Amino acid sequence: MTLSTMSSSLATNAWDALWFRENGSAYAGEYNSIYYFIFWASAAFFVVLMVLMVWFMLRYKRRPGVAAEVSASHNTPLEIAWSVIPAIGFAIMFFWGTWAYLPKAVVPEGAETINVTAQQWQWKFEYPNGATSLQTEWISDMEQPLFAIPAGRPVKFLLSSTDVIHSFYIPEFRIKRDCFPNRYTVCWAEAKEPTHWFDPADGLAKPYDKNDDGKFTDGEQGYYLYCAEYCGDQHSQMTHRIAVLAEPDYQAWLEKQNNTDGVPLLDLGAKLYKTGGCAACHSVQPGGVGTGPSWHGIWGTARPGYQPLNADENAGAVVDEQYIRTSIIEPQSYYAPGFQGVQMSQYAGVFTDRELRAIATYIQSLSDDPAAVEKAKQKSDAEAAAQAASDAGAAEGAADESDPEVPAEPGA
Repeated sequence: MTLSTMSSSLATNAWDALWFRENGSAYAGEYNSIYYFIFWASAAFFVVLMVLMVWFMLRYKRRPGVAAEVSASHNTPLEIAWSVIPAIGFAIMFFWGTWAYLPKAVVPEGAETINVTAQQWQWKFEYPNGATSLQTEWISDMEQPLFAIPAGRPVKFLLSSTDVIHSFYIPEFRIKRDCFPNRYTVCWAEAKEPTHWFDPADGLAKPYDKNDDGKFTDGEQGYYLYCAEYCGDQHSQMTHRIAVLAEPDYQAWLEKQNNTDGVPLLDLGAKLYKTGGCAACHSVQPGGVGTGPSWHGIWGTARPGYQPLNADENAGAVVDEQYIRTSIIEPQSYYAPGFQGVQMSQYAGVFTDRELRAIATYIQSLSDDPAAVEKAKQKSDAEAAAQAASDAGAAEGAADESDPEVPAEPGA
């Protein structure tokens, strides 16, 4: 890289850092233009007014022995000028802003709908095929789900919250929309170009290196999703990455997220712990403290009941598969000592039966009892072997159907 190229690159990066990030959505450029017009118009008026103020201070300051000049009581041309010129500027801002806002407020027909759920302290995307992201990456010392959207076509984000007010904010898309409990809000975006590609070898979305130098510039690793509304003590940890994929890669990535049959129970449970919102409150470390109790070592321990209407049916339980299932679907059935006041959100309908078993198997693997850990591993391995055998049988059957036996010719 030459000195002039490097200087130009540094100047561009400094300008982008001072003003806006990359234009990641189709309407981002229009919003930039409106902002620049308002900013520079305000800056110009500010400079003019400050210069006039200083000049008037010097020109008309009181001088010893000199009588003060008589102030003009009326000046029609000046009064018209200072009323009409700002009014024209305000009218431009209003009509230009309205012209740009209306398309952003109306979701285009045919946009793909992605349900976005905010909770303390994580985002969750649910795609039209029912998939949620199982891919994670480290952001700010936390392993967070990575979300993908297609490039070149509109995506509608249907926003809601399970607890408090959050704010869905993607700076490069120029999106900021509040999420409320018990109601839906909507925003949309159309990503301009892919930032990631799908690697079928490991089923992951991977960022492009457009410079082929191993160093990623702004936008090449995707775009950040933030919460822009203070929502609690871990508000700053609600940071996720948005990957933009070309249409074929996006469909392949979606299929990979939706089909978890080939993921062993232990691995799936570990993934769901990170992507299903569990990690926000529960630790898996010995002695770990969070909003909720740690999962480490709880397998087989006793849990008191909350004494529902029929107390005899729910006087208490031991942490096992049924307890985990009940606690996820009806979280107020039991409580961990010391956490009676913690209100966990309901996850009824969020996880499939296999995913619930995967979470239970993962919690069992965190036991301090080696026998329980071994049983969890055996359970995971046995199901994985059964699934592999089933897949092999299905593949063999498909091969037989595609290549039927040709009958021998008569007389041969």
